[in-house]
Amino acid sequence: MVQDLSKYARYGLTAAWVIAGVGLAGATAGEMRRAWYVVPRPPEVIQDVTVRNVKDDEGRAATFRILLFSDEFRWRINSFDAVEAGGKRPEFTPEMKAVLNSAVEIIAVGASSEEIPPGISFPEGRSKEERRAGRRADQIAVWIREALNRPIPVRKLNVGHHTRTGTDETSDQRRVVIILVLAQDEDANLDQSLRAAMASQAVRAPIFEALLTKYSLGGGDHFAWVP
Repeated sequence: MVQDLSKYARYGLTAAWVIAGVGLAGATAGEMRRAWYVVPRPPEVIQDVTVRNVKDDEGRAATFRILLFSDEFRWRINSFDAVEAGGKRPEFTPEMKAVLNSAVEIIAVGASSEEIPPGISFPEGRSKEERRAGRRADQIAVWIREALNRPIPVRKLNVGHHTRTGTDETSDQRRVVIILVLAQDEDANLDQSLRAAMASQAVRAPIFEALLTKYSLGGGDHFAWVP
């Protein structure tokens, strides 16, 4: 009896996949761009926010999954040796690799804390730290590409230098954020729709508000993208 039920269950599952396949075959291009599977949150991520169908100024939509990494992983990926000198490399878990490979596009975010090297002016120090943030985005993008098993475009976003707070503990200002684009309309403006997505979820995820208002290159009308 159990074997018979198991057999019927398998038949049912096969039928479900056939029906799903027929449905997808008949889907329009717009529907296909909005079809995705959300892979479960990996262990190195502490906050995972998906913002769906956010429109740009022309009404074209994109869906984002924004990942904030844990303190433990942040320490590994943001250490001076790892980012600046190509030292010990962070290792993504298989779960994280699966998440990265679920995207149609990926954005690596680089940020620098409020610290400024001693003996130089604030403008010069800020400029140096903005360049450091850009290098962080570059390096994180390299590690992302190494974890991919298929070609996926990787963008690099430089949010710049954190504003002065006077705190002695600045490690939290170097948060590691990776943004997945899960779906997008053709010619969607990711700069505009990503800004709208982060602004709409600022209360739910304070890191978004920080990226938009607490860093030197996060504000303004456009993000600073690293070539």
